[in-house]
Amino acid sequence: MELLLEKLDEKLLKQTDQITQSVTKNVTEAIDDKLNGIIEENKYLKNKILELEAKLKSIDMDKRKNNLVFFGIDEAGKSECELVDYVKEAIEETGIQIYSQEISNVYRIGKKSEGKIRPVVVSLTTLWKKHLVLKNKSKLPSNVYVKEDFSRETLEKRKQLQPQVEEEKNKGNIAFLKQDKLIVIKPKDNNREKRKRVSSVSPNQTTLKKPSTNNSKKPTQPLSKGQ
Repeated sequence: MELLLEKLDEKLLKQTDQITQSVTKNVTEAIDDKLNGIIEENKYLKNKILELEAKLKSIDMDKRKNNLVFFGIDEAGKSECELVDYVKEAIEETGIQIYSQEISNVYRIGKKSEGKIRPVVVSLTTLWKKHLVLKNKSKLPSNVYVKEDFSRETLEKRKQLQPQVEEEKNKGNIAFLKQDKLIVIKPKDNNREKRKRVSSVSPNQTTLKKPSTNNSKKPTQPLSKGQ
């Protein structure tokens, strides 16, 4: 009887182990399937977020591309129309002709506080006029200066890249920032190339003249019949 009970116990334990393993396997597979689905969904969502961020960045850059930010324009009693007139006069002091219709929008940014002059964002209707103003910014009134309109993220990246710009310039390269990217151009040393071409000819080398084909001797006079 005891032997029979032992065999039954062994059989029950074996069946229990089999059931446990089977259930564990099924549960694990089900969990793995769900986890794989969640992982794939997360990857898809991350890619979508990156795409949306890129689109938003592109839209923001497009919105700002014709903008200029003017600093130093006094706030006292300047309405929107007065701001347009002031900006127009400041630009015209540089020798650039600009019409009020070329200024599509003008507004101040930042929180108003006493003793602080907020920057003025000016939206122009054409990109080339913006570049022309930037090219002649040194001619603006002494109390006014102008910069391009960048987002906070772009400004932070430009600040981080500025030491690299100086480093590349010290190396003799042309370096500048375009949006939030560092552009480096290595100038071609034309003089060095010229020197190489000149040094390829030996300084002791002389050019030999071809011997003259003309006979230096006087032509023989024909004998007369009487001689």
